[in-house]
Amino acid sequence: MPSERTLLSWERSAFGFLVGGALVLLHAHGPLAPGRIALATGAAMMALLVLGLGYRRSRKIRRSPVIAGRIVLSAPRIEVLLLGAATVTFATALVGALLWSAALG
Repeated sequence: MPSERTLLSWERSAFGFLVGGALVLLHAHGPLAPGRIALATGAAMMALLVLGLGYRRSRKIRRSPVIAGRIVLSAPRIEVLLLGAATVTFATALVGALLWSAALG
């Protein structure tokens, strides 16, 4: 079913954010700093955003009309743009934190 495949792909993307946040917390150098906690929290929030977008898209697919055996649905432009923005934001914050950490120590 297309809605299930769509939801699974969005869930995989959300899991990627969670893993990224967990890796920030598992960094072996020193105690947890507020910056690392903020990055991990941001990653968790982005994972929730991606899950919400995935559920929204899955619902749209389930409610869409089927004409000649094909689902009629608009392209996921907003969802993809939001996922891309979240990914770029997290990557930029992560690189910034790494550069800042390297400059301090």
